[in-house]
Amino acid sequence: MEIKLISKTPNYLRTCWTAARTCYSADSPIELLTQEKTDEEMLRLLDRIMKSKHLSVVEHCAMTFAVKDVSRTLLAQYSRHRIGVSLSVQSQRYVSEQSSKQAGGLFGHVVPQTIMENGEAHVRYMDCMKAIQAAYDDLLTLGVAKQDARFVLPGGACTNFVTTLNLRSFMDVYEKRVKTPGAQWEIKDMMLRMRDLIVAEEPWLETYIPRA
Repeated sequence: MEIKLISKTPNYLRTCWTAARTCYSADSPIELLTQEKTDEEMLRLLDRIMKSKHLSVVEHCAMTFAVKDVSRTLLAQYSRHRIGVSLSVQSQRYVSEQSSKQAGGLFGHVVPQTIMENGEAHVRYMDCMKAIQAAYDDLLTLGVAKQDARFVLPGGACTNFVTTLNLRSFMDVYEKRVKTPGAQWEIKDMMLRMRDLIVAEEPWLETYIPRA
């Protein structure tokens, strides 16, 4: 798995503070933007906002990530989060998984740690991946279109996507996929990596998105 932060709203703190102050100030947001405020002053207001869960103001902050080599199983889980979450996913209909196009002759796949650490299970898993690759190649040779041959590919097959979230949506996904007991390891790992990238850019969020 590899994740890069493509872009984000500049200065989350100032953006959130301006939105929050607009709700309670006679000044317009244009005027508020010209006011000199320290980070400490803005954080005092944002702390109250965060603790009271009036999170509409953080929806104005967006983040876009490039995600590489995660499983289709993770994608199925992540795509259930639809409010404030956008996705552009690599298509199995158009991108061939034919062995001749793959490094090592085998389609990209994710191996769970529990399988990796069990020698016999790992051998069985890899035998299955190779059999699926052979079946996929055979279907293409028999004239089956990629969009139909892909039906044999497993949930563990790798995919890539670009995703954009607003900060409120990110916090909701993080709560469900990292902090909630029983969240699966792969999506938890992805959300933690995303969290680290955005907190590196906006350190004040450390308090509100703690590393679980």
